[in-house]
Amino acid sequence: MEFETTFNSKLLLFGEYGLMYGAMALAVPFAEFGGRLAFDADGRNQESTAEIQKFYEHLKSEDLSKALHFSFDLGRLKDDIDRGLFFKSNIPQQYGLGSSGALVAALFSQYAFPAEMGNNLSPEILKSNFSILEGYFHGRSSGLDPLISYLNKPLLIDAQKQTVPIGFDLRESGIAMALIDTHTTGATGPLVQHFINLFNFQEFETDFEQKFVPSNNACIESLIKGDRANFFLNLERLVRFEVYHFHEMIPAGFHRTISHAICSKVYVKLLGSGGGGFLLAVAESNEVLGNWARKENIQLRHI
Repeated sequence: MEFETTFNSKLLLFGEYGLMYGAMALAVPFAEFGGRLAFDADGRNQESTAEIQKFYEHLKSEDLSKALHFSFDLGRLKDDIDRGLFFKSNIPQQYGLGSSGALVAALFSQYAFPAEMGNNLSPEILKSNFSILEGYFHGRSSGLDPLISYLNKPLLIDAQKQTVPIGFDLRESGIAMALIDTHTTGATGPLVQHFINLFNFQEFETDFEQKFVPSNNACIESLIKGDRANFFLNLERLVRFEVYHFHEMIPAGFHRTISHAICSKVYVKLLGSGGGGFLLAVAESNEVLGNWARKENIQLRHI
C-alpha cells in the first residue's frame, strides 16, 4: 500500500548557505525525483522504517512539542511504523535535492494533528516549524526544503526575509540550466558547521557581506525580472566567490572545471550544500552549454 501524494525534490538555485545569514533565496520543486509514504510488504525497507522510528522518538520530546505550532498524531504514526511505514523515494540522499525535506513534508502532511491545520498556516510559520523538524537531520535547517516539497511551488525568500510562493518558470527565462552529477555524496551537517566556522575569519565575513550577499540577491532579482545582462554579471561574481571561499564544499576534481568554465561563459555553482551531489551549470543558451560540455566531456542533465 502507498499513500497518494508524492513529495517532490527541490532545487535551491540561489541562496545556498547565505539563506542562514539573511541572503535572499530562490528554490523550485524538481519533479524528476520524489517520494511518498508506503508500507513495507516484504521487509526490504527496514532501514527507512528505522529512520522514521528514530524521528518518531524525536517528535515525542516535550520541548519539541512546545516549539511547534501544531501537534502530531503520534499514536497513529507509531501504529503505522509498527506496520512497516517507510518513505518510498528515488531522491538521492546527500545530493542537495532535499531528501530529508521531502520526508518531513510527507510526515507533516499525513500525521500533523489535526491535518487541516496546515491549510491555515502561512508559508512563514510553516517554514519556521519545518526548520525545527528538519533540524533533527542536519543540526540546523532553514526549513525551506520541506516547505518546497509540501507546497510544490517555486518559493522566493525576498529582501524583507518573507517567504513568498511565486509563478516563476525556469523554462520561460530563456536561460540554459543543467545539472552535473558529481557521482559523490556530501553530508550537509558537517558542511554547514564548516560554513559557520568560516565566520571566525574576518576576511570571510567581510567578503560574505560585501560580495556573496549582494551578488546572490542580484542574481535572483535579475533572473525573475528577465534582466539577462545583470544576471550573468552577478552570477560570475558569485561563482568566483564560491571558488575562492567554498573550497571544502566543491567536490574533489571539480575545482578546475568550475574555474575554467568561466572562460567559456559557463557558470557552475553549488546546488544546495555541495560536497557532492549535483552542481548547477548555467549559460546564455543551450548551445553554449552543450558546446562546453562536449569539449569537457561532461554529461548534463537538463532541467
